[in-house]
Amino acid sequence: MRAEDETALPPLKAREDIQKILLSTPTRFTGEFLSPDVIVTHAWPPLYTGRQDWLRHQGSPLGRTALVLSFRTPPPTKAPGVIVPNYEAAGELVASVLSLLFGKRFDSHGPLEMSGHFGVPDLTLFNSPTDPTLPHNAEKVRADHPIPLVLSEIARILPLIVESQIDQRSGAAFHSAAKFYRQALTSIEDDPEVAYLHLITAGEIISGRIPFDEDQHFDDDLSEALRLIESEMPEGKRISNLLRSRLRGIKRRFVSTIVSMVDDQFFERREAAHHFCALRRDDFRMRVAAAYDLRSQYVHTGYAFGRWITLRHQNSEIQAGEPIVPDRNMQKVLYRAPLFGGLERIIRYVLLNFAVSLGADLKNIDYKKEDKDISLS
Repeated sequence: MRAEDETALPPLKAREDIQKILLSTPTRFTGEFLSPDVIVTHAWPPLYTGRQDWLRHQGSPLGRTALVLSFRTPPPTKAPGVIVPNYEAAGELVASVLSLLFGKRFDSHGPLEMSGHFGVPDLTLFNSPTDPTLPHNAEKVRADHPIPLVLSEIARILPLIVESQIDQRSGAAFHSAAKFYRQALTSIEDDPEVAYLHLITAGEIISGRIPFDEDQHFDDDLSEALRLIESEMPEGKRISNLLRSRLRGIKRRFVSTIVSMVDDQFFERREAAHHFCALRRDDFRMRVAAAYDLRSQYVHTGYAFGRWITLRHQNSEIQAGEPIVPDRNMQKVLYRAPLFGGLERIIRYVLLNFAVSLGADLKNIDYKKEDKDISLS
């Protein structure tokens, strides 16, 4: 440090056009992401104090990879009454996008440097254990879209992080859904009911942005019945339109959108140890509908179901047997609905497919044959 040169002091101050936010993840990542306006790179503990503890905890419930998100912003306008810009929300946005891209939990801890000021991040989560065997915490790529755990892969989704030409409403829906997806990953160990609801909400947001032709989602029997009503009954057209309006609804749109955005490749892979514990195409619509019903049951009755959807025997995605609960309706719904792990796979798959339509690049991912049946047990 040079104290004698007073002119050297101003450049050492925090820059007003460079923002730095501390992120972290329980999963071990390598490499770094570098672009002209956005950088995501590693942050390290002090060399002489704390490094040994840091290394010892890697791969344990207290293990974390610390990262710095650094990005460039326009210089602030300086005038009376102008509020100093705050970019803390960018940390939450990027953490959510990275959670979705990699299928891993990411947390934002606040600014290190922002709008010309240095900051003190919140390090509370560095002392909070996470379950390292959960797929979104584990040090293994996910079954679907197995993006390598290398930070340079962020380039695949950069158009959804920086300003781009994507439709504003669709972009807002994507980021909102990604936020709920990340909140599900961060809350599942402490509040499983809320985590499950977050996943449903993420799916609802995307279903509201996908073009939806009601008639395309009627099955053949229903379509034929409506046709007969229109052609054979007095005032058939009015009655048919009335029935169509009653058949519409948030649940039906949610279910039809999710089913239409999950292709056959999804069912060729699994994270469950055995195929009989994995999601299947033949009853997929029924299970997606049951997931929505489970949310509705909880909202209207408050019936706690957390312990039933967090069962982790050999990473099952569906119930192995019918739950024993006093409420018969809840019993049926619980039996049919995916476990949290199954629903999380579904929602991530749907959100990433939606991201592709907005400019994300998921091409040239190495789908190795041995990765088709991924078991984390």
